[in-house]
Amino acid sequence: MGKRKMSRVDFQVDAVLTVNDVKKRCQVRDLSLAGIYLTTDLDLEIGEKASIEVKVSSDRTSGKIELSGEVVRKDPFGVAFEFLELPLDSYLFLRNIIVYNYGNADEVDKEYRIHLAQRKLNKT
Repeated sequence: MGKRKMSRVDFQVDAVLTVNDVKKRCQVRDLSLAGIYLTTDLDLEIGEKASIEVKVSSDRTSGKIELSGEVVRKDPFGVAFEFLELPLDSYLFLRNIIVYNYGNADEVDKEYRIHLAQRKLNKT
């Protein structure tokens, strides 16, 4: 996993990125319970905040994940966001996507508990 502390899965779906009341369609490349990478031509700065809406549908389910995030990395193809807020319903939907694609629910849950504990320590 390298520097990453959370399991990340490839997951290509459309998303809508909202920055300063400007909405832009983009593509999800990959995601975890801590963040998301979006391919976009928007030139965002590190630390910039945005709202992200990901719509997911398949034969068995459909739903919408609403997130808020902060740009933590960028490259010529897009930007990586760390989640600032993850509402419970979005967390549950996102967790199911990651577990389904990653295959190890216990590991995903353990990583998320560690992530939350570290965030809490960093705020104190």
